[in-house]
Amino acid sequence: MLEDVVRKGRLLDLYGPLLTEKQRRCMEMYFDMDLSLSEIGEELNISRQGAYDMLKRASQSLEKYEQRLHLLARYDAVRGKIDEAEALLDREGPEKIESVKKLLHEIEL
Repeated sequence: MLEDVVRKGRLLDLYGPLLTEKQRRCMEMYFDMDLSLSEIGEELNISRQGAYDMLKRASQSLEKYEQRLHLLARYDAVRGKIDEAEALLDREGPEKIESVKKLLHEIEL
């Protein structure tokens, strides 16, 4: 559950500008400001059910964008390689520089 919330927040950071203004505001109020569906409904002049439906549609849109563009997956892969390179340097020191260079060359942006 918490992982899903974190994932949605990360997707919102990446793809938020691709949502409608109202969808983006709804998502921000829910994930960033931790407002309830009722509070979001009041703020956007829609029902609680309308806020729920908007969150669901916006979340589906974010997932579709990720399926097509893979920006979050690419970011995580790059972050993993960087973390691995840092661990090699911390653990092994200068003699592992070639291994670290190889890892860094594997990073595709």
